[in-house]
Amino acid sequence: MRHHLRGIIIALLVLGALSSATAAFAAPAGLTAGVEEIPPVNAGLLATMFGVQLPLMIGLPILLGWFIRRRYGIGWGVFALGALTFVLSQVVHLPLNAALGLLGGGRGVALWPLVPMALVAGLSAGICEEGARLLVLLFLARHVRGWRAGLQYGAGHGGIEAIIFGLLAAVNVVSLLATRSMGSLTQSLPPDALEQMRAAQAAFWSTSPLLPLVGGLERVFAITLQIAMAVLVVRAVTHRQPIFFLAAIALHTLIDFWAVVGVSKFGIFPTEALLAVMALGGAWIIWRLREEPQAPSPVSEDEVRDILSTEQLQPQSLSSEELARRAEQSRYE
Repeated sequence: MRHHLRGIIIALLVLGALSSATAAFAAPAGLTAGVEEIPPVNAGLLATMFGVQLPLMIGLPILLGWFIRRRYGIGWGVFALGALTFVLSQVVHLPLNAALGLLGGGRGVALWPLVPMALVAGLSAGICEEGARLLVLLFLARHVRGWRAGLQYGAGHGGIEAIIFGLLAAVNVVSLLATRSMGSLTQSLPPDALEQMRAAQAAFWSTSPLLPLVGGLERVFAITLQIAMAVLVVRAVTHRQPIFFLAAIALHTLIDFWAVVGVSKFGIFPTEALLAVMALGGAWIIWRLREEPQAPSPVSEDEVRDILSTEQLQPQSLSSEELARRAEQSRYE
């Protein structure tokens, strides 16, 4: 049971965060293999999923990007660079976790005690994602500098992560609804496949309506923390202070470490409660590192006098010959 739960949590961490809704779909499958009857449709579950969770996971990132663009003038291109950074980080993160044994289970780090295994999982996510952020800023996004750009850059990174989870959750729900409506057609399935389908249906429809709500709020926490870490890395690059990059790795490691240990030891709700506290800390980091754009310094009267003398600023009368000469000269300029 414990190895099964760890495998589920690590698989979710592969994409960089813990999704309560996805865990609700996957985790109970092995615990309900003997279910024969499918529970009735859980209207409350569907209401919280489509009314709260999916709008927060899919709509909130887009709304946030729009707000940052409108409020701070940082365009969608920076948002897209943040999204690209997340995707590129997984190109390294997934194979690394597979090599460490964090994917697939039953080998390598996955067999370690919980605390060191969670630490390795957290470091894997922190180094890969924050390292990708740093490399993109240094080579692909040299114009992304400053606090305001860091907001949009982090919103894109955390936003595409939330959108991916939201789309996966939506596909799961649609597929479960579709197989439920097939009725007698599913009886032609092999016995093992039919039993797995019934177990998945029973697990989903018996899920508490609170879990999608928690899953949606968790995306709010995760996006806040992603923006905080992006601001730290942008600060490290802009001011050439590596300590902020190391702080981003440490924060990312701590978040994912707690996600693994918290769910394994204390359950979903205490885990999300502490993640909410971490998100408040992330919001403080964002506020603390804020920088206003520097306005051009005003020109003093003495500097103006150095540029133009008082006589040059006085209106001058020109002769007709001079006017004709200047008109002829302007024809060739």
